[in-house]
Amino acid sequence: MKVSITHKFMFIGPAIVYLAAISVFPLLYALDVSLTDLNLTRADTGSFIGLGNYFQLLSGDSLFVRSVINTLVLIMAVVSVELVLGFAAAKIFFETRQYQISEILRTIFIIPVMLTPLIYGLIWLYILNPTQGIANFLLKAGGISAFTWLGSPKTALMSIGMIDIWQFTPLVTMILLAGLLSIDDELFEAAEVDGARWYHKIRYIELPSITKLVGLAIILRLTDLMRTFDIVYATTRGGPGGSTEVMSMFSYRQAFMYYNIGRGTASAIIALIITIVLSLVFVNLRSGTGEE
Repeated sequence: MKVSITHKFMFIGPAIVYLAAISVFPLLYALDVSLTDLNLTRADTGSFIGLGNYFQLLSGDSLFVRSVINTLVLIMAVVSVELVLGFAAAKIFFETRQYQISEILRTIFIIPVMLTPLIYGLIWLYILNPTQGIANFLLKAGGISAFTWLGSPKTALMSIGMIDIWQFTPLVTMILLAGLLSIDDELFEAAEVDGARWYHKIRYIELPSITKLVGLAIILRLTDLMRTFDIVYATTRGGPGGSTEVMSMFSYRQAFMYYNIGRGTASAIIALIITIVLSLVFVNLRSGTGEE
């Protein structure tokens, strides 16, 4: 039986309308607002100014430029560490997969990903408290000087990254573990016959087999980190001295604290553009190395 175009649209039409309502329309509206000087504290605003907000942000706002740098530094550092730790943990779970306890440990290991970001941000705020937190208590017990984790410009961004690594390394681990479990056992058996050592298996069997999933993990974490807000809001609010000001925090401050909707929306659009560019660059780099 041949299905007409009308019947096809009846099936996919509601999905198209739904996606347009929650994605396309808000994006187009945000683009429109970003081209105005809309400020909710003044009645004489809302006029079209073209790319004025974008030029002001990129050329005359040092805090915005710093938020971009902080975000990119956070992405590079956190993603690198999560990939290394995630692969190490995935390798451990892979090698112990025949034991029943491994499944229980995997369930416990993934718990941080399930927590609400604002909640664990507050938990870590207490853990890293310079006077009463358990982190400095343990350091002092080991004879190490205490840190002002979130109160010093030198360590605040590092502390934010550490919290993110604690929460999302399990996610990267599960993605990479899925890749390891999908490798044909015959490859490992052949490697054993040829006398391959453990590092040979990693270099020539495991890493090439999970390259696509590594790419997936990078893109997922990149997009998540570009919109990091909860941790920063719960712990430092962008301080001290703007050392943890990230792009999402800057957009929030402009739009919902200063009511400068036009500029706040423009900064959010710039963050979206950077996310798309970084994702495309990574995909093209993979394509250039022969990955599909």
